[in-house]
Amino acid sequence: MIRRNGGHGAVGGMLVLLFLVALFATGCGSDGRPAEVGFEDYLVETGELARLLSSRDVVVVDARPEEDYRKAHIPGAVSLPKSRFREDLKTVLEYKSEHGFAVPPETAERIFGEAGVDERTRVIVYDSLSFPDASIVWATLTYFGHRDVRVLNGGFEKWVREGRPVSTENPAPVRKRFRASPNPDMVASLQWLLDNRNRVVVLDMRSLAEYAGIDAAGNPRGGHIPGAINVEWKELAGDGTVKPAADIRRILREKGLDDSDGKEIVTYCNVGIGRSTYGLMVLKMLGFDRVRVYGGSFEDWSASGRTKVATNLAGSHKDWLR
Repeated sequence: MIRRNGGHGAVGGMLVLLFLVALFATGCGSDGRPAEVGFEDYLVETGELARLLSSRDVVVVDARPEEDYRKAHIPGAVSLPKSRFREDLKTVLEYKSEHGFAVPPETAERIFGEAGVDERTRVIVYDSLSFPDASIVWATLTYFGHRDVRVLNGGFEKWVREGRPVSTENPAPVRKRFRASPNPDMVASLQWLLDNRNRVVVLDMRSLAEYAGIDAAGNPRGGHIPGAINVEWKELAGDGTVKPAADIRRILREKGLDDSDGKEIVTYCNVGIGRSTYGLMVLKMLGFDRVRVYGGSFEDWSASGRTKVATNLAGSHKDWLR
């Protein structure tokens, strides 16, 4: 379907570390595979991050919920949870409905500037394997023109399982000027989707319950965009940050995706950051060059008076036209 391009604190810190090792040693983390060839532009291994922690031009971002960050985090990491990007919800809803991305430029400039990020900064972001929060930071930086950003392979779980240091101290980053330069070719707005319905394939990265309308997830209407294919993000992650490329391609083929019709892929989730940005990132990692994220996602689609929703478990883009 798509063309491809080719502890701080001696005793307290040790107790925290031992607790986390015990918590994550039960197999919930990544299997420790190094990044595949082609993935190295997107992922960084724990060993490399350990060597970079003291680098002045590197900013490490913890994308997990703030309460998890407060318990323990990688030393020096700054906290940028998903909630930070949705603090001014009215502005968020207006921007993503019109422009197709879920984070307004002024929000990105403030958040990343306060975190010490500018055009010369190398950013490494991590999350927990329970939710793809790191993809939010990756996608937001990428959308606004910052290319030097990678995700920690295996997340916080792998870092802890390997016995690496953790901290409960909050760093004080030196504020920098982050300039946001949006890339409209990376996103799809509601209007763009309606205008291009015959040449796109839409991937719903949410759970089957949300897709089928069993769980409305707080939206005015439950269900999915007519014709969307359900590929829950967990199917592509498995027990790590991302499954091997061959496994992901097999899953996509089984979902009915192939290289025959030249259509563009659009990913979406509930609010436009998280599961949808993970789908975007993974498809880019695989070499898909015609893929966008619908920043409005189902929050935007279900609230519109111009759209229909579906609750069937299979469909076609022709459903849009009914």
